[in-house]
Amino acid sequence: MKKTLLILLIILSDAVLFASEKAVVLNFNTVDILTYRLYMERKWDSVIIIGKLALREDIDFYYLRVRMGIAYFEKQAYYPAVTHLKKARQFNSDDPAVANYLYYACRYTDRGEEASLLRAGMTPESRKLIDDKEGFLDLIHLESGYTLSSDKSPGNLATLMESDSIYGEQDLYGNSFYANLGLKLRLSNRVSLSLAYNYLQFDKTKYIQYGRGEDQLVSITDTSWGKVYNYDFPWVVYNTSFNYQVKQQEIHIGASYSPGAGFRIMPAFHFIHVAYTATNPGYRFDTVQDPAYYTAFDSTMYTFPFARLNYSFPQSDTSFNNYVAALKITKDFGLFNLGLSGSYSNLNGSKQKQIGLSLTYFPFGNLNFYGTTSVTGFSQGKKDSRLLFSQVLGAKITSWMWAEGNIYYGDYTNANIFNGSVVYNNSDAMNYRAGASLIFVISKHISLSLIYQYTSKESQQIYYVKKQNSATQEINEVQTSKYNPYHTNTIIGGITWKL
Repeated sequence: MKKTLLILLIILSDAVLFASEKAVVLNFNTVDILTYRLYMERKWDSVIIIGKLALREDIDFYYLRVRMGIAYFEKQAYYPAVTHLKKARQFNSDDPAVANYLYYACRYTDRGEEASLLRAGMTPESRKLIDDKEGFLDLIHLESGYTLSSDKSPGNLATLMESDSIYGEQDLYGNSFYANLGLKLRLSNRVSLSLAYNYLQFDKTKYIQYGRGEDQLVSITDTSWGKVYNYDFPWVVYNTSFNYQVKQQEIHIGASYSPGAGFRIMPAFHFIHVAYTATNPGYRFDTVQDPAYYTAFDSTMYTFPFARLNYSFPQSDTSFNNYVAALKITKDFGLFNLGLSGSYSNLNGSKQKQIGLSLTYFPFGNLNFYGTTSVTGFSQGKKDSRLLFSQVLGAKITSWMWAEGNIYYGDYTNANIFNGSVVYNNSDAMNYRAGASLIFVISKHISLSLIYQYTSKESQQIYYVKKQNSATQEINEVQTSKYNPYHTNTIIGGITWKL
């Protein structure tokens, strides 16, 4: 009678059972009998409920962990399944069935190195039960995309110099192209290596506006003694622009080492080569002698000096190399994965450091719903410090499609994400980036991806203002700048082939 009552209470809910714990005492035999019966009846929820209560009462043994692990596995809650099946193998590591379940649970939770270690320790007979094949080349990924920029033509050309009408310029990012080829290699059961090559091509335009006083001859007056040359000296504004391309080639190398106990150590190095044609505006004052008047009685032309401002725009081929060195360490805690990351880089003539903390969570114990929250501290030089935030949420929509949304908030200029694999090294300030992606599972080996990204950015406008020196009362032209908002829309398509 007591056993029947206990079973009913367990099946009803945890709360009911807690209320009756004083009346019914759990012990090893009761837990073993009930979990075995419910396991054989495939009542997975009840197995899990009893197992949790038993563990709270410090009742723990091999078959309890096996039954709980398999129950979670059958419910597709693979993360807690890994926890209990690992514990079972601490009691007894010789059971091939448990190893098989644990192998697939690791596979389904993206723990490829742990799965390889399990496979290596299996008997040939057990290994034949696994339909996955492992080789040196584990994965091939190819993707490409195009970015449309609202900043490809200036909306402020009429006021590029602002009110002082001296000089103004801005360097605008237009549309861009992106391509990526990635490989994942399995070096050993504990170590894998990721290799990637990226190619980016940005269409850019440097817009320049300048003003200068000009000496314009408007008329010649004849007199009884000769000629008089009459001039106007208007302020004339000129607009000019130079189209060019920035071509960027990148190589990213990342390793993943699993020492055990749920840890993963991931060093990475990212090499960046940038090449483009640079336009370097310059100016000089040339003194010319303009005719002032002509006297007929001595046949002499009298002149006056005029300082004529001339601009030049020499161009030169420019290239440089940058790099990012990064390290990330993660630790699995049941339904959670905690990550600590850091990097050092030398981008665009400055040195950057960043350190970040991330938490990935799987509320349902699988990839049906997941999220990653990250906070990163970034510093560049002595005065540039920023706090960067990102949030990713993903969910399984159908058996063959996953959807993911993300937002990266803050100025990520010269920062990096994904352990240095993505680097924001362009010169414009970034306010935030939001995006969404779809992953389509075509077969066991092939999946397709479609990615959309919206980025809010700002381009720099340089101009000059007149300021008076309070000490000398001199008026000087001082360079200043402001930032003009714009946005980009990016579409990326990709294919992944898992061997």
